[in-house]
Amino acid sequence: MFLLPIETLYERLPVFALVLFRVSGLAVFGPLFGLSTVPAAIKAMFMFVVALALWPMAPDIMFRPDSFPDLAIAVLSEIAIGASMGLILFFVITGIKIGAELISQQMGLSMSQMMDPISGENSTLLQQFYNLLLTLFYVLIGGHLVLLKTLAETFKTMPLGTPFSTEPILVTLTHVLTVAFQAGIRLAGPALVSVFLATMSLGFISRTMPQLNILAAGFPMRIILTLFIMITSLSAAFYIFDEYIIYALNEIGGLFL
Repeated sequence: MFLLPIETLYERLPVFALVLFRVSGLAVFGPLFGLSTVPAAIKAMFMFVVALALWPMAPDIMFRPDSFPDLAIAVLSEIAIGASMGLILFFVITGIKIGAELISQQMGLSMSQMMDPISGENSTLLQQFYNLLLTLFYVLIGGHLVLLKTLAETFKTMPLGTPFSTEPILVTLTHVLTVAFQAGIRLAGPALVSVFLATMSLGFISRTMPQLNILAAGFPMRIILTLFIMITSLSAAFYIFDEYIIYALNEIGGLFL
């Protein structure tokens, strides 16, 4: 078994520290391990194991800081690289959750919220349902593996300790946030249109039949109609998941590779 000399290992420790900072930024803000319900010990173990695996792939530090401000800038740069990779996917997931919230409001279920075991926040049943589907789909298509592969490639394209410009990252995050809202609207579109047409139909019926209680008849009808539209458009929802997850991974690759 090949063992590194103590001197070489000691010289490579700053490299491992910067790799750990870059991995930690991704683990804190990215999907799966960035969830608030994941124990801190599990997150720390994940960061350490991934950093240990990527450590041999990382080249030596091109820029060695000579002062504490330079060291702080290098550390913040590494954290920002990993955090921006995680935030791109986080924005897409947030857009999907906004679409689920719009559907819940149209169904009248937005008032009945409960604790989401994934995000650790109060959310509706539909938000939890779509969040579970999106997380499962993300794992099934190997999105987490692509993300880790991209993270490993960044050590070649963006050497450790080298300061970089945050302007392209901010521009990309702003664009991804806009696209994420579009994903939410596309997800909720069929339900929004169907409920709007059903509400208009009930309005016309109420004009011809004033004795009909629209509130009593409309509430269960909207729930049944929205559930039917959700079931029939579930394949379209998976298509939206696939399109925007791949879009987010491509944006990450285009930004750092």
